[in-house]
Order: sequence, then C-alpha cells, then structure tokens
Amino acid sequence: MKTITLAGGCFWGMEKLYRALGAEDVTVGYANGDSAEHANYPTVCGGATGFREAVQLRYDPERLPLGQILLAFFAVVDVTVAKRQGGDVGDQYQTGIYWSDEGDREEILRIAAMEKAGAAAFMVELKPLENFYPAEEYHQRYLEKNPGGYCHVSPMEMAKVAAFRYHEGVYDRPAKVLLGE
Repeated sequence: MKTITLAGGCFWGMEKLYRALGAEDVTVGYANGDSAEHANYPTVCGGATGFREAVQLRYDPERLPLGQILLAFFAVVDVTVAKRQGGDVGDQYQTGIYWSDEGDREEILRIAAMEKAGAAAFMVELKPLENFYPAEEYHQRYLEKNPGGYCHVSPMEMAKVAAFRYHEGVYDRPAKVLLGE
C-alpha cells in the first residue's frame, strides 16, 4: 500500500472521486500547515494556518496506479488559479500534490510538467508532505451523508473520470485533453 495527499479545493468532492476510483482508504483532512493545534475546520477556514483542505489516499498501485490518481486530479481542478476552486476562495483551497514516498516524486513532477505545458498558468503546489491531520468526523464521507451538498467537482466530471479506461502509457497529454474537454 502507498499513500499520497492531494489538495484539490473542497475536500468533500475529492474524497468522493477517489472512493469511486477504488482507493483503499480516503481520509479528508488538513495538509502542510503550521501546527496540529490549528488543524481544525474553523481555524483552517480563517486562512492563516497554511493548511490546505486535502484528501489522503491509501492505495494499491497495482489496482489504482499513481498515473490514474494524478489524471483524476488534473481532470477536475483548475490549475490556472491560486487559492480557490469553483466557488470556494481562500488559502485552504490552494491546490497541491504532496508525496510521502520520495520514489513518487519523479512521476509526479513529470506529469505536472506535462500539465503545466498545456496551461496558461500553473498554480499547483508540488512538494513533500510535511504533515496531515484528519478533519472532524462530520467531514468524513460528507457527500454520502449529505447527497445535496456543494462540491466544485460536478457529478458529470466524476462520472467521466471514473469511466476513462486508464492504462500505462495512455496519460501522454493533459488530462482535460484526454477526457475531451
């Protein structure tokens, strides 16, 4: 099993997306902030903690390859904006990819460079995971508990990503191009 942490704006939709793709475990929480005492929703929403709303995935790379995880990420985020996604605005919505395994760094940077080359601007943080704290229980599986809850990732986008037939070598151009957007 491997672990990766992704900040894709509001963590509720990202959690639902990666559960649909078959991640073994998906935990919503707060990544790369200044201290554990500030890792709670009200404080993180204040915008001065450095934390990002994120999902931490535990996954089997044989069943869910890192390339597929990254393709899904880049398919649903807007890489051209900083500190926001959809209608959510603030430091906590900054996009980022945070690796726990140094062995993943090269593939993450390679794919990010390809995505960057196809974008007018590229505002995604790319760095090792410094820390991660699970969010409060009411945020876990939020969209399952609240099916009408807000999410910047539309059900149509989630379905398109889930239906894409990923295989080694197919991720050779930006995700939105591959998915026909």
